[in-house]
Amino acid sequence: MPRQQPGEPRRKPRFQNREPTFAEIEEATLFSAYLVEKLGEQYAPIMDRLVIELEEARKRGGSPMERAKRILDEAEADGRLAVADITRKR
Repeated sequence: MPRQQPGEPRRKPRFQNREPTFAEIEEATLFSAYLVEKLGEQYAPIMDRLVIELEEARKRGGSPMERAKRILDEAEADGRLAVADITRKR
C-alpha cells in the first residue's frame, strides 16, 4: 500500500458504519487465497476466517434492509408480528 503523500487528503475507512457486501467479502477471500498460495501458510488463518464470513454472508443473503424486510414479512404472514405488538407503515 503506497504511503500517503503530504497534503493529500486522508482516505475514509472502507467499511465505515456498514457491513461489507458479499462481493467485498468474496474479493477479500480470493485475495487471501492468493496470499496463502504465493507467500505461505502464515496467511491461512486470515483466509480461513474470510471463508467462514463468506459462507455466513451466503446463508444470510441480501443487504441488511432486504434481510429485515424478509424477517418482518415472514413474521407478518404467520401472525407473529401482531403478537409482538408491531405495526408496519407502508
